[in-house]
Amino acid sequence: MSEEPHAKHDIVAARMTQRLHGYAHGLGLDDTALRQIVERVIADMPEADDVDRLAEARNWMLIAAR
Repeated sequence: MSEEPHAKHDIVAARMTQRLHGYAHGLGLDDTALRQIVERVIADMPEADDVDRLAEARNWMLIAAR
C-alpha cells in the first residue's frame, strides 16, 4: 500500500507533462522547467482535479517564461 500514492503521483505527473509539453515548448521552456512546475503544482494541489492543476501549471509556465 505504501507504493500506491507514489504510483498515482507518477501517473498524474506523466499525464500532466504530456498534456503541457507543447505549451511549455511554445513558451520556450525546457523539459526540466516543465517537470519542476508539474511537481510543484501536484505538491501544492494534492486533492485538485486535472483541470485545476493544468490551469495552475499554465499560470506558472507564463510566469517562468517572462
